Amino acid sequence: MITKAQYGWSPARLVIYLMGKGKREEHRNPHVVASWDGLDSRWQPEQIGPTEFDLRLGPMIDALHAPAIAAGLPLRHDAATQRGRTKNGYVWHCSVRNRAEDPDLSDQQWAAIAREVLHGTGIATHRDHGGPRWFAVRHADDHIHIAVVLVRQDTSRRFWPEFDRWRLRAVAANLERRYGLELTAPADQTAAPGQRRGELEKASRSGALPARIELARAVRDAAARTFTPEAFVEELRRMGYLAELRYLPSGDPIGYKIARTADVNADGQPVYYGGSKLAPDLSLPRLLKRWASASTPVPNTSASARERQSLLDEARRSTEQARSCVRGARAGQHVEDPDGIAHATADMFTALRNLAGEGQPGGPATAAAQRYDRACRAPHDPVPQLGELAAELRGLAWQLMALRGLRGGEQPAAVLLAVALAALALEIAALQRTRGRVHQARAAREAAWLARRWRPRRPTTAGGLAAGMPLQRGSSGQLPTPQKARTS
Repeated sequence: MITKAQYGWSPARLVIYLMGKGKREEHRNPHVVASWDGLDSRWQPEQIGPTEFDLRLGPMIDALHAPAIAAGLPLRHDAATQRGRTKNGYVWHCSVRNRAEDPDLSDQQWAAIAREVLHGTGIATHRDHGGPRWFAVRHADDHIHIAVVLVRQDTSRRFWPEFDRWRLRAVAANLERRYGLELTAPADQTAAPGQRRGELEKASRSGALPARIELARAVRDAAARTFTPEAFVEELRRMGYLAELRYLPSGDPIGYKIARTADVNADGQPVYYGGSKLAPDLSLPRLLKRWASASTPVPNTSASARERQSLLDEARRSTEQARSCVRGARAGQHVEDPDGIAHATADMFTALRNLAGEGQPGGPATAAAQRYDRACRAPHDPVPQLGELAAELRGLAWQLMALRGLRGGEQPAAVLLAVALAALALEIAALQRTRGRVHQARAAREAAWLARRWRPRRPTTAGGLAAGMPLQRGSSGQLPTPQKARTS
């Protein structure tokens, strides 16, 4: 169950929107399911025309306006009314939406949900007859909208809900359990910022990836190849992006910004993004913490075939050890903080994507790295401290980045690394699930499934895997060790 709250200044405009066609004519059969006085559906506006949107909205608007007028509040927002007032309006608008997989709920159930939401946030508690006036409107099977004027009827005093966005998550979790809905994760500040509508529309027109997705991927690649802010920015420029550091007056770097060369605004200026606008762990201070968390390796770009093979084998063994450590953590054996291992595993997924050399954004290794991104961050601590094993894992991932792709005879070892990485991600998913971190568990599980799908794209030398050779599960459910390809 997804909730979103926002503030406004005009009760009338909100009612017109909720009972109207919507911004893109997406509303169907708008009707009132709950109200502050228990009359509920009896507040449904009278139909005065041939369509379902021809409604007499005056009584509904007047009822919401009354407390605001008694409190001397403006009925619309403009520059004059904002002077001396807070930027947030007194109209509280909350949408409550189910996932597509959830069962449809009745109007009576949605009415009960609306009251639970208002009670849980402290806006309109049960049996508080002097509380604010509000309506809940439904115009789709999967969600409702709640409109509240934040003025008490008994005192005509304006009030503010405290920590309403945080409380909404707790209310949603209780409602999910009560109605048997899909569980959603708590608000733990691990999600990357969402794509804005303008960004998505621009990506659709150009056929390119949305800017934030592409730039976050580039930043992760550059961060896994460099270890200082200056080298990091130079690597981004080498990759074809616009990048600049920002400095304090003392001369110390405090941040950076990155843009695509062809991504410009209406004035023809590049559209820059700061690191924290891409993901919680990609700001410069957190990249500095990441670089300091493991000893800086010496990338060997001219490694011999034996050294490259040895590095792939060592990475697989460390990945298997990390899996055993996470399994021990699930059993209560705290050898090392598993959050550190989970975060270092993200670098291994980045390294796998670079080893795969996928030219298409939708390749399995690329998709696995992108999906795992959410799984790696611990709540309220996007870059945790690394233990010895996690630091080793991160250092090996940095060295794998220097290989810049695979050679033919290395593909079997890379497949084994992908299988071990998938098993580690599944172990991390199980651990996150036991901790109640639903979104992290789901992301790790999906990343594991994608990593298992990865195949070498070219045939290997004799004795290796053939390109596209299927990896079938054995009777135990585990992926078997790849066998030699048959030769005629």
